[in-house]
Amino acid sequence: TEALASETIPVRLAVLGSSVVAVELAQAFARLGSQVTLLARSTLLSGEDPAIGEAITAAFRAEGITVLEHTQASRVAHADGEFALATAHGELHADRLLLATGRAPNTRGLNLDAAGVAVDAQGAIVVDSGMHSRAQHIYAAGDCTNQPQFVYVAAAAGTRAAGRRRDRQYRHP
Repeated sequence: TEALASETIPVRLAVLGSSVVAVELAQAFARLGSQVTLLARSTLLSGEDPAIGEAITAAFRAEGITVLEHTQASRVAHADGEFALATAHGELHADRLLLATGRAPNTRGLNLDAAGVAVDAQGAIVVDSGMHSRAQHIYAAGDCTNQPQFVYVAAAAGTRAAGRRRDRQYRHP
């Protein structure tokens, strides 16, 4: 969110992450004129079909975006207006650092277990296709669920949950 609100385009941008958000922002900044280096712990879009990540990696490299796969920053320092990232490929320097490493659901303090709501290992509420949690009277949508973390998916899920809830009320007055 902050990256999109920036008033300047960095000359050199390092992007940590390999998700859709990381890929989208890396390409946007590259097309706006930044020299972009993308560090992926595994491969780009590793949770998707491998052919998709391979195709995007090839396209990015053709566009001049540096893609460092199987690469992590072991150390990050900021001095004199630049970031220095230590990697297995050597030290990388950038004017800005964009962290797009994913989101974690903020459900820990909700005492969901007491309500009968199951969560996965990451703390996301487990829902079915109707957006019901394991507690059938509780619905969930958006960043707190085990669904894909995209605003359009969250909006559609919320609409679906509200529609199912409304339908149940009309059937069971």
